[in-house]
Amino acid sequence: MTVPAREVRLEALIGLPVTGPGGAFARIEDLRVEPEGEEYLVRSYILGPLGMLAKLAAFLWELPTLRALGLARKARIRVVPWELIDLSDPEHPKLVEVA
Repeated sequence: MTVPAREVRLEALIGLPVTGPGGAFARIEDLRVEPEGEEYLVRSYILGPLGMLAKLAAFLWELPTLRALGLARKARIRVVPWELIDLSDPEHPKLVEVA
């Protein structure tokens, strides 16, 4: 059975929270796309931390002073293949459970 292609405006996905089996999982920060003819196909989603506090903490950990002291941390981002995000309801993306 072939699943019909869907068109979703990419800018509408940026910033949306992705839910998983346990509730809120992460927020869509960016997408990796590749051109195919006159269209673009999503290859993967880049998910980042949820909430403003997490974003503020990620910013603070990147300050040069903290890096110089060896206290900087890498931002926690996840690259998720396109097939693991369910967009059947584009306003409420869900992480697909892998069996």
